[in-house]
Amino acid sequence: MTRLKPRRLKMMMSRSDLWGEMIFGEGQARHEMHKDHASSRPLSKDYHTVGLAGETAFGMLTGRMPDLERRIEGDAGVDFYIPLRFSVDVKTARKALHLIQEQGRISADIYVLAEYDDETKKARLIGWEWGKTLQKAPVKDFGYGIENHYIPASKLKPMDELMERLVNGI
Repeated sequence: MTRLKPRRLKMMMSRSDLWGEMIFGEGQARHEMHKDHASSRPLSKDYHTVGLAGETAFGMLTGRMPDLERRIEGDAGVDFYIPLRFSVDVKTARKALHLIQEQGRISADIYVLAEYDDETKKARLIGWEWGKTLQKAPVKDFGYGIENHYIPASKLKPMDELMERLVNGI
C-alpha cells in the first residue's frame, strides 16, 4: 500500500492582502448601509473603503484598531481616541493636497490627512492638525457644492510630532 503525502497548501495572500480584502469588504458594507441616507455624500468611488484604509494606516501606526462597528448614524466624525481622550478623525483622499473638513462640522480634537493609492490599496499618513486650528482655516468649495475648511498638506504637522506627543502623554 502506497502512503500518500499530505499536500501543503500555500498561502496565496499576504497579511497585507488580507487587510486590503477586509478593508474593501467593510467599506462595501458601510456603503450599502448608508447609500439611501440623506446625509450620505459619496464624493468619490469606493469612498468608504478609501476612508477605512486611512483609518487602518493610523491604527497601525498608533497600535489601535479602527472601529469596525457599523453605525447607521455614522461615527459623529470621530475615528479614534488617543491618550488623555483626544478624539481623532482621519481624512483620506486619493489626491491628498489639502486636509479638508466641512464648515460647521469640526468635531474632533485632531485631524489626520492620509493619501490612498488605488494600486496598492493602502493609505499613507501625510500629517495632522488640531481641530481648533482647522476650524479657523480658510473656507473653499472644492467643486462639490460644500464649503470646507482647508489646510494645504505641506502646512500640516508631521506625524512624528503626533507620535511623540502620544508617547509622552501629549
